[in-house]
Amino acid sequence: MRPYCNQCQYPEVTCICDDITVSTSPIDIVVIQHRKEHSHAKNTARLVSLVLKNAVTTFTDDEEAMTALAQRYTESNAALIYPHSNSTPLESTSKDDRTRLQALLFIDGSWKQAYGIVKSFPWLEALPMFHIESAPRSSYRIRHTSVNNALSTLEAVAYSVECLCHTDVSNLYSAQVAMQRHFKSPAQHHRK
Repeated sequence: MRPYCNQCQYPEVTCICDDITVSTSPIDIVVIQHRKEHSHAKNTARLVSLVLKNAVTTFTDDEEAMTALAQRYTESNAALIYPHSNSTPLESTSKDDRTRLQALLFIDGSWKQAYGIVKSFPWLEALPMFHIESAPRSSYRIRHTSVNNALSTLEAVAYSVECLCHTDVSNLYSAQVAMQRHFKSPAQHHRK
């Protein structure tokens, strides 16, 4: 078993502690993570929690934590970033909606896992939903996907915070670049 860094929780050979610049998001960030994503070494949700002090990751198999989220975040103060038939473009969010929002919720998992999470926790579908319509091209190269416009969880968080709050999120992007620089993986695992 390979040794892991106690602080960043990445394998010691890919430790990124020296590359993390901590900040606070103007809005709370909640990442709801599929249990199978937690153990991935290329997990960018972990980076979000390392960089943003007010970002939390909740695991779908933690019933108590999911119940607490459902009680804390409602349609009056939170939104889910998720492409749904009822979602609206994040980029066209009104000033009133931006002022009202205290938290953004994200789902970390494959598209199939994300769909399963939304269906397993119906309170998520009651939240206002936004989809990302014109995000920049992903620079996350170390995990392949067949979806052309897919973003890593970190990129979705960074773009959403930047779009809604007009704040600098370069420390998030820098953390992802550093993680990729340290990560060793076969070329066939990289996005084209």
